Amino acid sequence: MIQNKHKLAFLLCLLLMATTAFGASEAEYKKLAKTWTLRADGSQEFRYNMELTLFTHTAMNGTYGESFIVYNPQYQELKINSSYNHLKEMVVVHTGLELGATIYLDYTVTSRPGYLPEVDVFEELLQTSPVKEYTLSIVTPETKEVAFTLANNNAKPSVKQGNGVRTTTWTLRNLPASSRAPFVSVRNGDVPFLAATTYASEGEALATLSKQFNPAGDLQLTTLAESLTEGKDKDEDKLQAILEYTTNHVANNRLTLDQTGYRLRPADAVMSTAYGTEAEKANLLAGLLAGAGFKAEPMATYQAHAEKGLALKAIDQLLVSCMVNGEMYLFSPSSTRRPQTVNFDRTPLFSLTTGQPVAVAVPTLEDYQIKNDITLTFKKDGNLMTMTKGSIGKEILPYFTTGNMGTPASLNVQNGYATIILPDDASGFSHLPYGYLNSQRKENLLIPRPVSEIYTYTIECPENMQLRTPQADKTISNAAGKLTIAVKTNGRTVTVTRSLELNKQLYTPAEYKELRQLLTEWSDVNGKTLLFSVR
Repeated sequence: MIQNKHKLAFLLCLLLMATTAFGASEAEYKKLAKTWTLRADGSQEFRYNMELTLFTHTAMNGTYGESFIVYNPQYQELKINSSYNHLKEMVVVHTGLELGATIYLDYTVTSRPGYLPEVDVFEELLQTSPVKEYTLSIVTPETKEVAFTLANNNAKPSVKQGNGVRTTTWTLRNLPASSRAPFVSVRNGDVPFLAATTYASEGEALATLSKQFNPAGDLQLTTLAESLTEGKDKDEDKLQAILEYTTNHVANNRLTLDQTGYRLRPADAVMSTAYGTEAEKANLLAGLLAGAGFKAEPMATYQAHAEKGLALKAIDQLLVSCMVNGEMYLFSPSSTRRPQTVNFDRTPLFSLTTGQPVAVAVPTLEDYQIKNDITLTFKKDGNLMTMTKGSIGKEILPYFTTGNMGTPASLNVQNGYATIILPDDASGFSHLPYGYLNSQRKENLLIPRPVSEIYTYTIECPENMQLRTPQADKTISNAAGKLTIAVKTNGRTVTVTRSLELNKQLYTPAEYKELRQLLTEWSDVNGKTLLFSVR
């Protein structure tokens, strides 16, 4: 028995040591290397090499149990250079894992000449586990210039030349694991990334997409456009019909530009199969708009701001612009909602046709404002009637949706009391998850739009009901913005005012505490619930 106790104590000590050593992360990359090679004949090679040590059962059984390698066997060849289980599949299953095991994986994807026109790199540098040494190399003919931006990391590249080849290498050490907090991306401006390309400019890169778009006057697209807009006299009705067909009747293929080799099928193939990638649907949408007599132009915006090195892999969205009656419509090929344009000062729109940035009018705060006067009246049957008068900024609404998008008031009566949950607009900020974030944050937070919301509620109480919620007049004003919640009574009339205004969209970790104070208060259901006694 004593011997068993000693064994148990020994095992507990080992477990404690393991927890101390490995508790900070599930796994660790001892080495990670990626190399992009452009040869003189136009062929390309991508080589990936990693050594990953596992510390937890989650890492062993879930996070790192498989490696997914995407390639096109018509134009590319996959070679597993080294893997402890030697499986040569698109999904490499790492079998026989145990705690402390190290996964070795080394593979090469070789692309035939012409399949990938230029080197095109856009890599977020932080991985799901820490990396002790991360090497990124770009090998090109000496005549090829490499434009690049390494963001949020001070490493300098080493450049070696010889035998007609130039090798540009970055060696990064002791990188932390990527954040698991929500809403973390390169759009926030603080996530490290490498953008690099041998394209001479954004315009040259975008031209490789633009030349694949169907030409204006395509007979098949014109015929379909005429069918979709038949009997419609107003331009807005024609636009709506074309947009709804593209977004609702053509399914979304989630393959990225990178995964398709920056190629797209022609519009007739998309129509016949009723599905398409974002690029293919943008081609279809632009062609249908042109076929209906509108001047349409495909556009692109990027994931992040970089002085140099942005090409096709860095594209965030492909959009289609259309100028009608002096108003610029900017359509997403996958949604009837307006695309977010608020960050275009940092990541502007580029025309695929000209390859140049396109000026977009910056919406005002009024374009995002929600201002509602809501009257709640009790009917004879005891139910609650809601009447709303107000306005919603055009940038919040889809282009072709009209009418009130408000949620109804909720009334619950039991045990001599009644509660009313005050309604608000369905597009309001309280319906987004930002009010439920952690108390601390180490990364920037970019909220999707400016916020200005004002709700004034008037509740006419019947004689058998009396407000039990205390009267209040709360105002929180700080560097992030301003919030007001006021509850007042005048006879049988209850008036509630709720307002929120945020000063900007991008908040640093130092500013996050004050932002969270406003958002938590705004999203708290208790702040928009009234309690009444019922006789």
